[in-house]
Amino acid sequence: MALSVFALIIFYSIKVKGIGGFIGELTLHPFGSKNVLVQALLIPVNFLLEFVTLIAKPVSLALRLFGNMYAGELVFILIAVMFGSGLLWLSGLGVVLQWAWAVFHILIITLQAFIFMMLTIVYLSMAHEDNH
Repeated sequence: MALSVFALIIFYSIKVKGIGGFIGELTLHPFGSKNVLVQALLIPVNFLLEFVTLIAKPVSLALRLFGNMYAGELVFILIAVMFGSGLLWLSGLGVVLQWAWAVFHILIITLQAFIFMMLTIVYLSMAHEDNH
């Protein structure tokens, strides 16, 4: 999903700004100058900063999704191990914890889907902006 959002960001950036505007945004921002020589000297610095900004978007989306899904499933596994411990009182507590964690996990998944959607909207709106 993060890669599809990344592809959409690049697609809409090129569609709205054109290929020259997109490359100009990558190489001439955030540091600009009227002098062509100074612009040429600042291109590597600008490209490095903008490239990190561009790559950070899908990485942040992917890590957010992976981290939350992994942590939620790991807690399910830990509670299931408590079931298999052989102690009766821990098994009874495990039933309650499984149910409570399932409800909590569903709420967290819904919240993470909302955050992913909002970040996608923000990133796509930034791609539609003509100015940087």
